[in-house]
Amino acid sequence: MYEIEIANHQQSLAIDEVFVRQVVRRTLEIEQVASASISVAIVDNAQIHELNRQYLNHDYETDVLSFLLEEAIDSSMDKSGDQPRGAGKTIDGEIIISTEMAIERATDYAWESMDELTLYIVHGLLHLCGYDDLSGDELPVMRERECFVFEMLGRPRPSRDRSDCGHVDEERSSSGSTEMNETRGLS
Repeated sequence: MYEIEIANHQQSLAIDEVFVRQVVRRTLEIEQVASASISVAIVDNAQIHELNRQYLNHDYETDVLSFLLEEAIDSSMDKSGDQPRGAGKTIDGEIIISTEMAIERATDYAWESMDELTLYIVHGLLHLCGYDDLSGDELPVMRERECFVFEMLGRPRPSRDRSDCGHVDEERSSSGSTEMNETRGLS
């Protein structure tokens, strides 16, 4: 049902691949995804910066990139009601996450680096399922879904509020600090 590949290309954070697979599998189950082939690449800031520049023409580091390679939707599924956006879908996608960014941001949100990394995994998967956070209308939906998934995973709730996208923005202020905005992979 779910094929999950993990490639760990960093040295900053010890990664429990069994845990990462469980997070991916459980998130897909929660979203009622019919089947999926998901690749998770765990990289450092330099690597994610290069990939962000190469594929999205964004010249900055970010936390997570998601690339939906293929999607099929079971047309016989009843999409009325409160079904998750992944319900009945077959997804082929890639998620790339930065451990260095997770370590840096975990301090800002006063939780463990692995919790931040888990948020990146969940967030990337939610994008692959069809959630977005670029608009004011969609951002609260994404935040609520992240919190729901974390609750179902038995993890501490993300401390972001509805206005905080939790992503590094392409816009840099003159002081060099980053503002928050979504960075999404190709669809």
